[in-house]
Amino acid sequence: MKAVILAAAPSDRLRPFTETRAKPMIRVAGTTILEYMMRSLKDAGIRDILIVVNHMRDTIRDVFGHGHTLGISVDYVEQEPLDGIGGALDRCRPQLGEAPFLLIYGDILATGFPFHRLSEEFEVHGGGVAAVSLPRSSAEFGNVYLGQDMRIEGFVEKPTDRHLANHVLAGIFLLPPTVFELLSEKRNDMEAVYQALIERNQFHGALWDGGWIDITRPWHILEANKMLLDHWDDSRIHRTVKLEGNVHLEGPLYIEEGVSIGTGSVLKGPCFIGRGSYIGNNTLIRGYTSLGPESVVGYGTELKNCVLFGKSILGRLSYIGDSVIGERVHLGTGVATVNLKPDRSDIAVAGDEGEVSTGMNKLGAFIGDDVTIGARHVLGPGTRIRSGFQQDDRITLDPVL
Repeated sequence: MKAVILAAAPSDRLRPFTETRAKPMIRVAGTTILEYMMRSLKDAGIRDILIVVNHMRDTIRDVFGHGHTLGISVDYVEQEPLDGIGGALDRCRPQLGEAPFLLIYGDILATGFPFHRLSEEFEVHGGGVAAVSLPRSSAEFGNVYLGQDMRIEGFVEKPTDRHLANHVLAGIFLLPPTVFELLSEKRNDMEAVYQALIERNQFHGALWDGGWIDITRPWHILEANKMLLDHWDDSRIHRTVKLEGNVHLEGPLYIEEGVSIGTGSVLKGPCFIGRGSYIGNNTLIRGYTSLGPESVVGYGTELKNCVLFGKSILGRLSYIGDSVIGERVHLGTGVATVNLKPDRSDIAVAGDEGEVSTGMNKLGAFIGDDVTIGARHVLGPGTRIRSGFQQDDRITLDPVL
């Protein structure tokens, strides 16, 4: 069986991180979304993968090539122009043949992979099968209404009614080759294809009760990181890791090769420290922090619930909390993120669509790639800094788009 992963469309909602990379190349819990997805497919016995690309396609090709380092086979299908999910799938038809296949949206993460649940429903009912999840809120997702035997009786792509369904499409489908007939009939309108399957009683749900998240906003990166790290129950510390003096390690920790940790430092898991990173003396790294490869953390700095994509330098005596930092970022001495409003109200993040409430009362900054910020700057809650920004004296406590 082959799998199709949709990785073509850009995402303005995930700026600044999608300014310089494809959305599935966002790094969470020590790996990219796409690598985590492909490893999950491999574990399920699926090694033949098509990736549909367009936006920042080279950031995918350069890393994964044809998949040999992961022990899988990867081919690419270019979607030009970007004409929706149906258009992407139509371009894959020549390589899919006459066998069932998996269709996976490129911005979702699940703890484990619901392939066996999908297969069970497919064997019983045939037709199309969609993984369905039960999130805390279904307002931003395609709502599904389930009947007997997990048959999908209704589907609303963009719900506006306040009476929402409990279940949502989880972005993973097992589809028969006959779906291409419907795709042609519906002029590549995938929503119309789903509706046609429902009308023919040929669309069933496979309930996935494990962890699941659709990463559509910058703060979802922190939620996804926490979701994955919560499933770690052991430590894996590479034999080349250097502990320089008195270092305290606590909780589940994944520390890769070539890491050096200075004396007096404290690491409280679950945490991930990427290869070749350096952690200076008397540093405190608290739970749910993930440092990408070749990160440098200066003396006396504190990190809490952060994701760093890698190759960044954090100056000494800094505090970075509840924040996401891109690659090749340089923060000077004493930079601090303020992650709590005085009244402890929910924090909003500014963007092209105006301010969006995060529903969170603790949130720091979102800093794109290749940003430089000088010493002793303070970044207010929900600050978002575009990729390539070079600091001046006016950014203190103000969002930078």
